[in-house]
Amino acid sequence: MVLLGVVVVLAGLAVLVIEAHLNTAGVLGAVGVLGTAAGVGTILAGSGAALWVTIPVAALLALAGLVVMLMVVREVFVAGSQEIRSGPDALIGAKGVVQSWSGREGMVLVEGALWHAEPVFGWEDPLPAPGDKVIVAELDGLSISVRRPHAWEVIPVWKPSSLSL
Repeated sequence: MVLLGVVVVLAGLAVLVIEAHLNTAGVLGAVGVLGTAAGVGTILAGSGAALWVTIPVAALLALAGLVVMLMVVREVFVAGSQEIRSGPDALIGAKGVVQSWSGREGMVLVEGALWHAEPVFGWEDPLPAPGDKVIVAELDGLSISVRRPHAWEVIPVWKPSSLSL
């Protein structure tokens, strides 16, 4: 009976390791925690411990493991709902400043890097001029498509009034 408990504990721990490497939304983790608790209960029962000791110990172990699992699953879901902060997808919607423009293409400074840029389909004249602020609409390889910022995207420059100190 003790050997069976050891095997169940090892299987539960193996399932927990697999959960750490696969995205199963906590399903394998819960199975691993319950398996480990059942294995500990089996070891205690097989070693002659009284039932009033075995059941609470296994239940407390399972409860503690499930609480930790729920905290980890919560963090995973919170991290998944946050906006992207790096990589190519984070560039979409970024603000840039036109450095030079000639015809239908130019160079735009976005987040400290110069990008080859083209206006998005439907850009109306006048074309961007150096110093104009633009928003990245699309990314295609090493080129970006830019659009004019909407009124709510332009941050007004604060100017002190005559009432300021």
